[in-house]
Amino acid sequence: MNPSKTMQKKYAKKLEVLKNMKFDEALLEGFQSGRVLACISSRPGQTGSVEGYILEGKELDFYSKKISDKKK
Repeated sequence: MNPSKTMQKKYAKKLEVLKNMKFDEALLEGFQSGRVLACISSRPGQTGSVEGYILEGKELDFYSKKISDKKK
């Protein structure tokens, strides 16, 4: 089953945006190694669901340093 022309246009736009995106080297390295640091931000008491975000930029650098210091 082929997507409709409107869906093909939508996919093409999204693909173009993704091609032009720049990612942090540390974040790409994490994806390649299979380990990405994330922060869980869901509220306590909410059962069955977890919300969070992937760390990037200064926040990723901070926690990466914390982890490396802890290993030493």
